Amino acid sequence: MKKKILVVDDNRMILKFLSNLLDGEGHEVKTCEDGLSALSLLTTFEPDIVFVDLIIPKIGGDKLCQIIRTMEHMKDCYLVIISAAVAEMDLDFRKIGVNACIAKGPFGQMGKHVLAAIKDSNDPSKLISEQEILGIASINGIPVYARRMTKELLGRNRHLETILESMNEGIVEVYTGRVVYANSAAVKLFAVPLENLLSARPQELFEDASKSRIDVLMNRDTEKMPVVGLTRPLELNGRQIVIRSFPVKGEADTTILLITDVTDQRDLEYQLQHVRRMDAIGNLAGGIAHNFNNLLMGIQGNVSILIQDKRMGDPGYDELAGIERCIDSGAKLTRQLLSFAKGGRYSLGLEDVNDIVEKSSSMFARTRKEIHVEQHLEEDLAMAEADAAQIELALMDLYVNAWHAMSNGGTLTVSTANVILDDSFVKPYNLTPGSYLKIGVADTGAGMDEKSIQRIFEPFYTTRPMGEGTGLGLASVFGIIKKHKGIITVDSQVGKGTTFSIYLPAARILQRPKEKDQLRVISSGKRPAKGSGTILVVDDEEYILNADQAMLNELGYEVLLANGGKEALRIFDENKDRVNLLILDLIMPDLSGEIVYDRIKAIRPDVRVILSSGYSIEGQAESILKRGCDGFIQKPYNLDQLAQKIKQILA
Repeated sequence: MKKKILVVDDNRMILKFLSNLLDGEGHEVKTCEDGLSALSLLTTFEPDIVFVDLIIPKIGGDKLCQIIRTMEHMKDCYLVIISAAVAEMDLDFRKIGVNACIAKGPFGQMGKHVLAAIKDSNDPSKLISEQEILGIASINGIPVYARRMTKELLGRNRHLETILESMNEGIVEVYTGRVVYANSAAVKLFAVPLENLLSARPQELFEDASKSRIDVLMNRDTEKMPVVGLTRPLELNGRQIVIRSFPVKGEADTTILLITDVTDQRDLEYQLQHVRRMDAIGNLAGGIAHNFNNLLMGIQGNVSILIQDKRMGDPGYDELAGIERCIDSGAKLTRQLLSFAKGGRYSLGLEDVNDIVEKSSSMFARTRKEIHVEQHLEEDLAMAEADAAQIELALMDLYVNAWHAMSNGGTLTVSTANVILDDSFVKPYNLTPGSYLKIGVADTGAGMDEKSIQRIFEPFYTTRPMGEGTGLGLASVFGIIKKHKGIITVDSQVGKGTTFSIYLPAARILQRPKEKDQLRVISSGKRPAKGSGTILVVDDEEYILNADQAMLNELGYEVLLANGGKEALRIFDENKDRVNLLILDLIMPDLSGEIVYDRIKAIRPDVRVILSSGYSIEGQAESILKRGCDGFIQKPYNLDQLAQKIKQILA
């Protein structure tokens, strides 16, 4: 019976021998020298029998058999392996769908086994496991050294293949524009079976928008090795990749593609960029708050003098009191900015975070009846070293943010848990891996898009309508958590709600600051008690010097003014025996308050010093306080606060 036969072998003598043999038997024979040509031929030719050598170029014989078995029109084809290395290869032929196996040997002997295989093809149900390798005995005719050499070469090939299969990068070999090899990493990245990947064109594996970029990789006219995706990664099945092209020397039609998955690396870079951007915004916000506090100080100082001569009901009293209330509101805004920029000033202690979360969420639930509040608190939650008031403030801001997102009502879920954060999670935040407490605040509100998520912690950014929010709430939360050496993340989808996750380090012992930050108090309207002595006021803003002088004169003190650090050193040196107290600004352009403090203390160690700044006590001020400075007063302060602070220091 006449058969259609395909022979795939890169040995032309074998091809000629088998072609003549089979033609003489009346069969229709076609031949190919590599696996890729065979696959191309099988799109138009449907053979009854295929003889395949195991070691052939451009898709090996075992891979070719696997692909053939996936072709619908080749499901009844009789597959025969014919190879000189068949005895040396550790290969399970049943797994690749082979019907018979012939060892190459002398032509006369090999021809008999080929004709026997053709005869057996009339019963295609016969499996390879039912018979031994045909012609195995004839291998005795091959010199022993040749078999050893074959075995060594196959062993070396297995070593190389093991290396390629264990690589994290995808390796793809492209011959005449088609894929002829792909390692496991490449198959995983492309997310298609190997049989579908082999013989495919690289451009077909990407979306239309990327095809032109893949064309660049196939261009061998350039001397440099083309790289695609280095600055703008390619998208492949939700992953970001970079592809490098390596031409094979001496083979003009062959190119090796190295595919690197940079998704995790890019995510880490984005997180680092985000942290750096937030730090830069924080520095800017802190500078704005400092300058704004200085301006408020100039207004507050003058208002404090004017209101001293007035009582409730006097003409102008209500107006001055209104100005003070505006100053107080402005000071609250700058405190929020400073909380974002510097984290504010905290009194840290061992705190039960469950208690903070339970009390704050219960209080919120009582005031917002339209919101259903659920609590899921871990029973054995570790303690945290935190400022309870600041953590409660941060949580309340998150609750209010959730309330605004659920204008028609919804569910607010507050949870706590003990977690372990690894190095990959904390590295972008320059924190230490280990035990943390997680606080989750989840709502069922409107959610946010990706653009809003990226900016949500920036000061003055708000998703609420104009005039309905300052955009400082979440910025303040970010600053508070950062100052606690914690992390805050957000996960949100439009229409599916938002979840904020706070991670606080498990309890550590930290030194408590000397003083607690006090909220501003509106002027009492009563004249403070008079004092005596000489006070040197050091500041680089003339309107602050004038305001301080007016208030200190009202309090009965003799006042010396120094515009800047250098002038302060000169005036103090001239009056060192009569100066009782310095009110020293921290941030000055010529000499900083820290330098002035050190030099004056070197001249007169017993002189009293109050630090004054538009920034919070955290940072430079706290460092000087730990070295023995007597006190700190944050701008803007009024007459009552100034009198109380001086009395406390000089008492």
